[in-house]
Amino acid sequence: MYLYTGLTELLPLHAVYALLMTSHGVSTGELSVLFAVWTVTTFVCEVPSGALADRFPRHRVLAAAALAQCTGFALWTALPSLGAFAAGFVLWGAGTALTSGTLQSLLYDGLAAEDRAGQYARVSSRVAAVQACSVAASSLAATPLVLLGGYPATGWVSVLLTLLAVPTALGLGSRAPGPAPAPVPEPEPEPVPQGYAAVLRAGLAEARGTPRVRSAVLLAAALTGLGVVDEYLPVLAREAGTPAAAVPLLLLLPWAAMAAGGFAGGRMAGAGDRLLAVLLGAGGAALAAGALTGRPAGFLGIAAFYWVLRLAQIVADTRLQHAISGPARATVTSVAGLGAQAVALAVFLTLGLAARWASAAVLVALTAVPVLLLAVRLALRPAPAHHVPPPQPDEPPPPARTGAVERHS
Repeated sequence: MYLYTGLTELLPLHAVYALLMTSHGVSTGELSVLFAVWTVTTFVCEVPSGALADRFPRHRVLAAAALAQCTGFALWTALPSLGAFAAGFVLWGAGTALTSGTLQSLLYDGLAAEDRAGQYARVSSRVAAVQACSVAASSLAATPLVLLGGYPATGWVSVLLTLLAVPTALGLGSRAPGPAPAPVPEPEPEPVPQGYAAVLRAGLAEARGTPRVRSAVLLAAALTGLGVVDEYLPVLAREAGTPAAAVPLLLLLPWAAMAAGGFAGGRMAGAGDRLLAVLLGAGGAALAAGALTGRPAGFLGIAAFYWVLRLAQIVADTRLQHAISGPARATVTSVAGLGAQAVALAVFLTLGLAARWASAAVLVALTAVPVLLLAVRLALRPAPAHHVPPPQPDEPPPPARTGAVERHS
């Protein structure tokens, strides 16, 4: 799973695709429209794809997601035009939807099958750290690739890496043997016999009708959706006077901060609303201040924001996975993904309209407003009882001491 996450995020194109598009005549407003196309596609596919992951083998769903992403990048690289960019975002959005909920559910149910559900927060934080480190590494690799082969070089390398993720995902259908001499089948629940529609209804009912689950879904959705401001960071870096070849290096700051925030989130999985409110308030202020400096040094404040955001996302995901108790884990998690896409769409559309009058610095700073509002909301609401099982050691406990499996995210 670490390898799959790394391959799907180790994309040199990620650091420069906004610059690729603007170099082919795409304006900042059109870029916001393309981001909206990406978000709408993910929005439409989010929950149906989650039910697919509850009904069919999840490793095959992840393979399909990587293949869709690979095809989109190939279109961008081979046919750089507004239409190809839109088609690529549709494919990427479909791949994002297929991954959302599927990866978390495969991880959680795999650990639960071995009586290690209490390790979910720790392992998921490592997955998040691998994701951020992969993006940081791709930013580092993008600079020499742009210098040597231009934007096409970053595109074809990204196509190759996502293509390698397809067999990696299929390999998740079996795991490395422990005491057993041979691999065993993927440790996930049997398909629900009632069929796709029944799984979809069960997941939607739990997300809507269980207060604890509903609260966790809303928090996870808000925190994930607000992170999309990173799509404007390459444009902000150029606006601050950073040379195009050095933009990926500057983007290392927020991505390295996200990796550190992922590790911190695994250790703070039981953090309460008050602590999250304080952190988000400080992070939102750092984001606004960093963006408005108009200088590359402002990315230090942006990096501080992303450290806080990733930490809070890990805490929210942990709460959600612990709260889910029904048979449609991927579907419920995808409902949170649907909410995240709704938040992201609102951000893209708002910033797209404001782009006619405001600079990229002002657009990024505006994103701090909903972050601060969320911090106020968390500080004022009554503290719920979030049960987070204590972290467990990396090795499974001895059989004599194994207890009931806890529901964990």
